[in-house]
Amino acid sequence: MAHILVVEDEQDVCEVVVAALKAEGHDVTATGDGIAAIVLLKDALRDRQPFSLVICDIRLPSLSGLSVCDFVRLDPRLAGVPFLFLSGLGATEQRLAGLSRGANDYLAKPFALDELIARVNWLLQNSSSGSADDTEAPNPLEQKTLDALLRDIVHNARHGTLHFLLQDGSRGQIAFREGKAAAVVGDGVAPLEEQLRRLFSGQAKMFHFA
Repeated sequence: MAHILVVEDEQDVCEVVVAALKAEGHDVTATGDGIAAIVLLKDALRDRQPFSLVICDIRLPSLSGLSVCDFVRLDPRLAGVPFLFLSGLGATEQRLAGLSRGANDYLAKPFALDELIARVNWLLQNSSSGSADDTEAPNPLEQKTLDALLRDIVHNARHGTLHFLLQDGSRGQIAFREGKAAAVVGDGVAPLEEQLRRLFSGQAKMFHFA
């Protein structure tokens, strides 16, 4: 079990990420504010319960995630803590800017929830061991896309349910049987057809297939 700080001002994204990390057995603290994140980091050090990992958005109220990363890297007590950016800024130059501030990894929205968990596990394992294991390190300039996932589902006739969270906060599910959509369920926030139009036009923030 690891002590993880999640700094994310989009409440719907934060709730899903926190729930997924807790399901993995981690102790998770969350905030949506950059200054509050620094206070929590300092408090954890004072209480001798430092965070094992920081997951941080870039665009935050009061103080940017880049500045939070700077604080972590400049404090010798925190300098070795893995730092993962989770941001809506996904261009290569934006990823490189985050990595140049000292972040270990970078995921852009929309992101696959299972990929986030896999990257978190890799960072925690290699941070605690002090050396890289035999598993190839994640590439912060590459990540799973929704289009690639859908192609995989259809071409490989996969079974499962695609869960998605859209930019307007609405959610839905598509159940697949042998690569074909067997059932589609929305949450009623928006008409189902409109939800699917937004999903396939690139308006997702997060997705997960299981």
